[in-house]
Amino acid sequence: MEILFFDKDDRGYTRDDIYNVLKLIGADDCETLFIHSDVMFGRPGPKFNRKEYLSILYEILCSLNVKNIIAPTFSYSFCNGEDYDVLKSKTSMGAFNEYIRKQENRYRTMDPLLSLSVPQTLRKQFENVSGHSLGEGSGLDILHGLDGVKFLFFGARLGECFTYLHYVEKMLDVPYRFDLDFEGNIIDESEKKSRRKQTIHTGCYGVKIGECHYFEDYLYDNGYLKRARLGDGSVACISERNAFDQIRYRLENDINYFLEQPFSEKDLVHKYTMGLDGSRITHC
Repeated sequence: MEILFFDKDDRGYTRDDIYNVLKLIGADDCETLFIHSDVMFGRPGPKFNRKEYLSILYEILCSLNVKNIIAPTFSYSFCNGEDYDVLKSKTSMGAFNEYIRKQENRYRTMDPLLSLSVPQTLRKQFENVSGHSLGEGSGLDILHGLDGVKFLFFGARLGECFTYLHYVEKMLDVPYRFDLDFEGNIIDESEKKSRRKQTIHTGCYGVKIGECHYFEDYLYDNGYLKRARLGDGSVACISERNAFDQIRYRLENDINYFLEQPFSEKDLVHKYTMGLDGSRITHC
């Protein structure tokens, strides 16, 4: 079987290797698989170009026979002063998630900040997402209402990309985040343009958010998250229910748990912290 990539020790990995490690962490044991990705697991094999590589990875995920594959396709369009074109706005969530959203029989939600790519069979549930990207009726809130959901960290690390954490923070109304409104235009599938206000729950100016790798280790050490090496990276899987419950548990026991350092009242300034250096906004 052909090699997809080589790790730093020159060990080659095939389709079967990837499939087996996904089975090992229980990625197949769910109704819905929500994918965070960073798929550079090593040095690419010589026989595949980038698109072919992404196609094979997607085929492997589909071969798990999970009913629904959901990918975050966040664009933060309004945060960056751009229109949100549901068909053309690229996601900042990586090449693999961008590949997934372009596949047939997919529906992308009408959230100009935190859109999701879902199967057409789930379109009705996700068609009318709310005007708050992390609040009630948001894509992540709808996800929370589904049964049998797991998060797959496919090369990505939980501590670097788990936006779902901020959804739980909004549900608990943590004091170190606040609601911020953005406005812009949405261009739908029929190329109709409409004006919209969209709200997100974002960090206060003086608060320092942690990367939270310790939370991933906590989940692994306590049996909530399954994790395995794959090439030069790793894969990990956790149920949505366990993720929600453990985020809530940590916050209820220590409100500063997900922060780099405890906040004080003077830190709770309602000023947007993203993009102040002129860089493109890719986080909330």
